[in-house]
Amino acid sequence: MTTSFSVMTWNVENLFPPGSFVSPTSRVAVSEEQFNAKLAFLADFILRQQPDVIALQEIGSAVALGALQERLGGLYPHQAISSAPDSRGIRVAFLARLALSNVVDIVDFPVGPLAAVPDFDGRVHTKMGRGALQVVVEAGGRIRLINAHLKSKLLTFPRPGGGTAFAPRDEEERAAGAGIAVMRRAAEAVTVRSFVNAQIAAASDMQTIVLGDMNDEPQAATTQILLGGTPDRDVKTDGSGDRVRLYNLVDALPLRGAATHEFLTPAERFTRIHEGRGELIDHILVSKGLLLNGNDFAVKAVRSFVALIQGQSVTANPNARAAAIAADHAPVLAQFELR
Repeated sequence: MTTSFSVMTWNVENLFPPGSFVSPTSRVAVSEEQFNAKLAFLADFILRQQPDVIALQEIGSAVALGALQERLGGLYPHQAISSAPDSRGIRVAFLARLALSNVVDIVDFPVGPLAAVPDFDGRVHTKMGRGALQVVVEAGGRIRLINAHLKSKLLTFPRPGGGTAFAPRDEEERAAGAGIAVMRRAAEAVTVRSFVNAQIAAASDMQTIVLGDMNDEPQAATTQILLGGTPDRDVKTDGSGDRVRLYNLVDALPLRGAATHEFLTPAERFTRIHEGRGELIDHILVSKGLLLNGNDFAVKAVRSFVALIQGQSVTANPNARAAAIAADHAPVLAQFELR
């Protein structure tokens, strides 16, 4: 007997309620008309796909999440939202058709060499910029899901009086800012992976999904940190690292020899368009018990719905999209048949 189960991750881009400002430098508040149009856009797609669990990023408040939940007409009665937003007020959240338990915020960097990351002006980061969030669902067995939105590659630079700028004064400031962003994203990836390690040690029989906006490509060092274990040379062969390893469903999975398996079609291997170029930065990583049923794939389909982001190319200035209705990220959906 099998159990059908599906998950989706979607950075919905600035879902703020009316009267909110999407950034400290935004000059125009979100209008009632914009908010309702965005809710309609999001709800229309979700109701057509109806995944069991949705991991959302860039939720501006509990009010905004509740409004989206209401717009879905009772199909998603369960929700969880992070209590650790970033300086703009955005955070991660879940909506689910299944009951959610074991809700845990993931915020503090773990003890170790990346317990603190320097910033400009002597400041130090010891926490994730946006907290990650764990929930547990029952779907033919218990599954832990961890929703993360790691530090973006968007650079901000301090200015006198406490202000910030998106453009650097010079090349030295740009290089330093880029380096700081990479260190912060790496520390956040380590934080999520360290949390996963502890959860697996405490309950190794539970399956794991880590999903969200990782703000980097599958082969980037920060994304690879999340996989855990030594590299797997054939996903269909048992290995010593199987207990802790995760597999990225939007990346090529190694099979015997030089063969690979890819769930995404070539036309869907991106989730955001930045300066006219596609980037694959939204991921769904799963433990081996969710990847395979014996020698067959338990994963039946993975989609990146890129049609939703056609014409949504972003730049280094997020204020240019403050009034956008369509999100700048494609939702990514994975469907499973679990035994």
